Amino acid sequence: MAELVEALGTAPRQEVRAHLEQVLASPHFRHSRRCSALLRYVVEYNLDNQGKPIKERTLGQAVFERDLGYDTNQDAVVRNAAAEVRKRLAQYYQEAEPAANGLRIELPLGAYIPEFRTAVQPVTPKVAPLAARSAPWLMLALAIAALAALAGWLAGARSSARRPATELDQFWAPVLAANSPVQICVGQSRRSYYPEPLPEGPPDPGATVPVSRLVPLRDRFLWYGDAMAMAHISGYLAVHDKRYRVRGSQVTPYAELQDNPVVLIGAFNNDWTIRLTQDLRFSLVNGGPTVRGVRDRERGKDLTWRVTRSPQGWIADEDYALVMRFADPRTGHTVISAGGITTYGTLAAGDFLTRPEQFREALRAAPRDWARKNIQVVLEIKVVEGTPSPPHVLAVHFW
Repeated sequence: MAELVEALGTAPRQEVRAHLEQVLASPHFRHSRRCSALLRYVVEYNLDNQGKPIKERTLGQAVFERDLGYDTNQDAVVRNAAAEVRKRLAQYYQEAEPAANGLRIELPLGAYIPEFRTAVQPVTPKVAPLAARSAPWLMLALAIAALAALAGWLAGARSSARRPATELDQFWAPVLAANSPVQICVGQSRRSYYPEPLPEGPPDPGATVPVSRLVPLRDRFLWYGDAMAMAHISGYLAVHDKRYRVRGSQVTPYAELQDNPVVLIGAFNNDWTIRLTQDLRFSLVNGGPTVRGVRDRERGKDLTWRVTRSPQGWIADEDYALVMRFADPRTGHTVISAGGITTYGTLAAGDFLTRPEQFREALRAAPRDWARKNIQVVLEIKVVEGTPSPPHVLAVHFW
């Protein structure tokens, strides 16, 4: 198997730039000016500045024409675009023919400095020819040893293909084994904006705006946590050579959910998550205009874990999320869901479903045949200055 190594020191910069142009000319990027602009800028910046860090606010100003002092907590344009770039790069390298020089451009999570890598094929050691005077029995022994080694390698390869490498791979196995592509259904914003200029002068508290004049933001705005979860999950599928497609929850017809295994991302901004999971033991529930939480049906109608809306919105020091996998009798396919009460919970849920060391915590008391069962996991996430901590498992249910 090829080994990935840093390529910037060995590949001339003109080769990196030529490869960048190939990537940007692909269908994955040429139809997205935003992703193309961000990828071009960070690649050129890294080539010219030898990996010097670059701030999110600087990218917002240089690429997306934001004011230098804009609030990155309120405007996640750079984070959202970076998540989309990672997804498109994964799709490109999954579908495109390998570059002749093996170059790859990667944008690591949590950073805006790309890495340039190349696949280096292992060197095959040279074998000196046997001397003409070698005994015939030695030739026969070597042939038998070679055949035995080949048989052992084939048996090991088949065994590895049959047996998932980690518990997380066992969790994803029904989706990875499906013949049809995975349908990733991501939550969409329900926000709208008024595109016309507001009247000059002091604001009028009694003024109204016709609903028909509002423009929905569902195709222009994606929550940061949902974007990151989508990037993690699509990256996991790409690594496992599983085809997928991404659709917004508000434009996904029921027929598409019936034809494919489904991954639902988001909760209260994704109607399909609520509809397909509301009858399960654990469910995410709106408890009113200021309360959302996780309900455990075995404990009654009260919300076992909850978050209260603050004046700044659905922002709290802790969040809760549900991750699950179940065979849905209505769609006839496996459904995997990752959704939090707030965007931070969804981000942590996506991380949980793609990191074996985190997922393993949910299996401490699992039955031996858990991989053939449906599963729900309730997660608790601490949030510090807008950054979610690794999730903690609160409850697990198998059936």
